[in-house]
Amino acid sequence: MAQKKSRSKASGKSKRAGRGSGELERYEKALESMERGLKSLYKGDTEKAKALFEELLASTEENELRDRLKSYLAVCESKLAPQRRAKTPEEMVTQGILALNSGDSKEAIKQLSKALESEPKSAHIHYCLAAAYARSGDAAATAEHLKSAIEADPTSRIHARADADFSALRDEAPLAALLG
Repeated sequence: MAQKKSRSKASGKSKRAGRGSGELERYEKALESMERGLKSLYKGDTEKAKALFEELLASTEENELRDRLKSYLAVCESKLAPQRRAKTPEEMVTQGILALNSGDSKEAIKQLSKALESEPKSAHIHYCLAAAYARSGDAAATAEHLKSAIEADPTSRIHARADADFSALRDEAPLAALLG
């Protein structure tokens, strides 16, 4: 009986340990291919990443890999899907915030600026624009919009003091004066 236990421990060390060298090589090549797809995705080449993920999905039987690949394909498809054009200021703000959260300050500024045209006194829109400009490194525009946000809603100052979006520019003269 002790012998059975030691066998099960040895065989249970790794799912892949019992595979033949050919299977292990295919698995490692699949992982390398998936890594290339991820690099492409992070570099913004979504179409290349999608093609790599689809090719790999069709050629692998590994359930663990297949599940990951399906998730990555869903990300690619959402990035490649045509975006619905925002029509209302609320939709523009939502799209601006989504762009900001995904690291696209330029698109965030574009959407939020459109929203601001419809609601020029909105503290919320000015605050979001200030955050977008802060992430892009534009201290002057950040200060301009944060000042407008604070004038419309003084609690914006309190929020901005703790907001990580402003951390890189917090010591810049125009922003330091507003937050002090």
